[in-house]
Amino acid sequence: MPPALAILWVPGGWSRIIGPCLNGQMRDMIINALRYGQLGNRLLVYAHLIAAAREYGVTLLNPAMCEYAHLFPAIADDVWCRYPPAGAVLKRPPLLTRVCLTQTISRITKLLWAVGLKRYPCGVLRIRYPEQCDLMDATFARLARAKPPLLVSGWEFRSDLLLQKHADQVRTHLQIDSCRRAAIHRLLTTSRESSDVVVGVHIRQGDYAEWEAGRYYYSTHDYYQTMRNIVEQLPGRRVSFLVCSDSHPEPTEFSDLQVHWGSGHIVEDLYGLAETDLVVGPPSTYSGWAAFYGQKPLAILQKPGDVVDVGLLNC
Repeated sequence: MPPALAILWVPGGWSRIIGPCLNGQMRDMIINALRYGQLGNRLLVYAHLIAAAREYGVTLLNPAMCEYAHLFPAIADDVWCRYPPAGAVLKRPPLLTRVCLTQTISRITKLLWAVGLKRYPCGVLRIRYPEQCDLMDATFARLARAKPPLLVSGWEFRSDLLLQKHADQVRTHLQIDSCRRAAIHRLLTTSRESSDVVVGVHIRQGDYAEWEAGRYYYSTHDYYQTMRNIVEQLPGRRVSFLVCSDSHPEPTEFSDLQVHWGSGHIVEDLYGLAETDLVVGPPSTYSGWAAFYGQKPLAILQKPGDVVDVGLLNC
């Protein structure tokens, strides 16, 4: 590990955290050095890297989960957000310590790459969008198994084949706590009591108003039209909707539909969508993660008022 990392100080007791975590065993490791996007993006990269770590028999450190680590019991107390999970760790680190750690790792990675030190003292693999790295590629496998730890930085580290192979272990590692699972169960139980089909709808309007010039920003009425069309395609079946949104749609816009609203909590909404029969939403890693985690079909809305193929339903 770069010597600079061992002498840096961050609030929260760096020396007490970094020493036990490293413990002279920084080898056969992949370290994710890039904190990219929001929760959906972080989970997607984490999942693919977990699959790679399992495939190659190495440890994964993912401090880039810093803001969200407290939501997942397996990593909540671990500043490194390791896979496989750490054994005994110190008390839960404060957010500032987590953020400082991931920023430090990121800066070291950029520095090593810039000066051409891509194999020593660490391996460094950095890609920039739209570059992609196939985690099943022989070169990546060799670097991952090498004795110096491998620092990876980029968005498109992927292997759908490895993720499919190790999906069950990924889902187990990234499950949420029992209290939030119970809250989701209560909400879905209420939804299912009066319906035959529950469709999860992700209304994303906040940041999508500006992202890519509003390409995937749809009005509340656009979502209503899509939902109304789903009901019309399923005559004789009682359809309810679990609607989760980053905005505050007016409930009266859905007055003729059976709608249940998510709690508004980022993981309760996400994992609630995973429990529905079909996940519907604009292109987003958030709804994509819900479909993956719940093993449910995903209907991506590419334009306002898009018609969903109810043939995707497996119930």
